[in-house]
Amino acid sequence: MKLMKLFSLLAILFLVPSGVAHELEDNRATLVLRDKTHLSVTLFLTYSQVLHLAVAPQRPYDEFLLTFSAMTPEELQKQLSLAEAKFQSTIHLYAAPRLEIPLTNWIWPDSKQVQDLLRQRVMQAMVDSKSHTHESPLEIHDDANAQREVTTVQAQFPDEFQKMLVVAYRPNQLWVERKALSSAIKF
Repeated sequence: MKLMKLFSLLAILFLVPSGVAHELEDNRATLVLRDKTHLSVTLFLTYSQVLHLAVAPQRPYDEFLLTFSAMTPEELQKQLSLAEAKFQSTIHLYAAPRLEIPLTNWIWPDSKQVQDLLRQRVMQAMVDSKSHTHESPLEIHDDANAQREVTTVQAQFPDEFQKMLVVAYRPNQLWVERKALSSAIKF
């Protein structure tokens, strides 16, 4: 019997996927230098909290969730447009020495995706209001195109984003011919 319990415990530990590991919940940005003057920017945001702080900070969070999850698509889109305009005007990238790099080609989550997220948060609160709920971050994309070569960047984000973790890199690229072994790929 003890052996059977041991095997059961081992099966749970090694065969069942772990539910405790999950994505980093902090708001973050990824900056990728694509060429000498072009940066791709991806923001990963806990969108319900960011939206709450942007459009209804005077309301309690739960009230905000209920109200916004029940809005018509047109009403919600209007609120999202206000928040997006505010964010776009307060997100800045600067190349040294404090030369602003324009941000363009914004891609925001659509209103249906945001409303589904808000409704999911409401349902989670109704089922178990005391447990920790994890919200998958929503992605926002844009591009930054500088007038000259970018060697360093400074970033500024809206207050609503709270503290941001920034990951920045320049990818290494190489071609691999058909049926050929690539050269060593370094990290």
